[in-house]
Amino acid sequence: MDHRATRSWAHIDELLAMIFSYLDDRALARAACVCKHWSEIALDCLWFEVNDLKRVLSVLAPLTLKPERVAVSTGRLPGAYAFKRSLLPADWVRFQRYSVRVRRLRHDHRHLRSAVDRSAKRPALIHSKVFDELAATCTTSNIFPNLQSLIWYPSAPERQRLCLVFLHRRVKHLGLHLYRSEPPSLTDFISQICAQCPAITNLDLCLEEHMGNFEDYAVVLLRGLPHLQGVSVPIYGLTPRLLTELSRLNQVATINLTHPARAEPGNRADVAHFFPAIANNAFPALRNLSFSAQVEHATQLLRSSFFPAQLTELHLKAIVIATPHALQDLFSAIRDRCTSLVQLSVDYIIAPDARLTSPPPPLHERPNIATFRPLFSARCLRTFEFRWDYALAISDEDMEEYASSWPSLESLQFNPEPVPEPDVPGLNLRVLLSFARYCPNIRHLGLHVDARTIPNLAPTPRSQSLPRFRRLETLAVGLSAITKSEPVTLFLSQILPLGCTIVFGLRWPDAFDIAMEHALVPVCLRAEMSNNHVRWNEVSRMLPIATKARMEEKAHIEALERQMMELEVSRKEDRQKLNWLEQEVQDLRGRTGRTP
Repeated sequence: MDHRATRSWAHIDELLAMIFSYLDDRALARAACVCKHWSEIALDCLWFEVNDLKRVLSVLAPLTLKPERVAVSTGRLPGAYAFKRSLLPADWVRFQRYSVRVRRLRHDHRHLRSAVDRSAKRPALIHSKVFDELAATCTTSNIFPNLQSLIWYPSAPERQRLCLVFLHRRVKHLGLHLYRSEPPSLTDFISQICAQCPAITNLDLCLEEHMGNFEDYAVVLLRGLPHLQGVSVPIYGLTPRLLTELSRLNQVATINLTHPARAEPGNRADVAHFFPAIANNAFPALRNLSFSAQVEHATQLLRSSFFPAQLTELHLKAIVIATPHALQDLFSAIRDRCTSLVQLSVDYIIAPDARLTSPPPPLHERPNIATFRPLFSARCLRTFEFRWDYALAISDEDMEEYASSWPSLESLQFNPEPVPEPDVPGLNLRVLLSFARYCPNIRHLGLHVDARTIPNLAPTPRSQSLPRFRRLETLAVGLSAITKSEPVTLFLSQILPLGCTIVFGLRWPDAFDIAMEHALVPVCLRAEMSNNHVRWNEVSRMLPIATKARMEEKAHIEALERQMMELEVSRKEDRQKLNWLEQEVQDLRGRTGRTP
């Protein structure tokens, strides 16, 4: 065979790129020194995404600390990095070997604001004159000519304009943290962004204040980016006016809200009256919509003639608690209007400003199984997430109906983290069997259960008729009540597959704790939540061992059963042979006339 036809794996570009993608920066730098072929691929991986702007600029020329005064909002820093000398054309020629490889640039200095206040050893920034020198001396049209994504989260208002030196028409993804600044005005800054990179398709918007103070600027930005396909705004940032403006962009396919854990400034009042003015046939490409509103307003929006019925994902952040009847109307509207919906979430975020009812409402005023029955007819729905304030008025029998009516479920988060309250009946662990029996494709399940009582199941290995989850990957329990971890582990090991992870705890504990204080939740209940956290942690550690032991026991029992079956077959064959021999003897005696 021709040796040229059999290339070594070390010279296959695709394989090398795949291997290098798992290496850290130090290992990639060493790989780049092996040979010229490896050097090109390793450098592509090393410089593909840059998170440290100082490291990049130090390749262009050495940096040193120099004094710089900044705004009072950030205090006076001890210094800022600047070039030791003036940039030369030769620096840019050398820099081009690396700059053309940069596809993503992320600059996030928002943490420096708190560091200035807390620490005596204050961090240093990059001197503003560095950016002026970059713009004045760059010998090419763009500093990073192949840059596709720029995330620019500065530490102060006067530093947000420094990103302009990197922007050009090839940038498709832009992330901004906006400050109000005068002068120059924020409107001028936004206008420059739209002029330098009008082809942006994805925009991530973060704000220093709530959207009510930035709405005019955000409208200007959206109007200057006609090719937007995806937009992400803060949790209460999608105001009716912004949604109206987005409806005029024909290519928008995704409208997201940032994760609440980012704790960006927001004001529920900005979305308290959610009545956007949207024309018919708007949003022709929209498939994923997330917005914050009252449940009643969301229902009215869904039933309007202009609502995009072709959605496949819908995420509603409820800003106030609604009645079960209002929720049922919402789910009926979703069933009737969103026939292609695959993912649905209705989430009341328990945050420090959450308005929790105290004392908790009686059970008959909480969502029950009738509230969710309209969704059972949504045949395309595969993922459902519902998070509310207090535990729901749902019984074990209701969950049996829930699971049997929705066999296509693949992911369900059914209020696993309610606000704790005393003496409220919870779901028994037996409800897990219903989902194991009726939902064969479910991969993620979240429930608030009462694990203090263990179902009485057959303890023998012959309980193989017990339904088991086939594909479950995560079981979320929040901080469900639990007294002992060992019996819960033994029960779960009978129905969960090996590798299934127990997810416990709260999504954002600090915000949850403040909200519970406002709701006058007793301290003893919060202490019990801490104990539950410890016990569920023990369950998560012991479960893989117990599940593996049960699997080995089951395999051993099955092997013994196979041996018994083989022995039974062998015994049956021996009995047949014995009967045949007895019959032969009888025939022989009949032919010879001899008797025993």
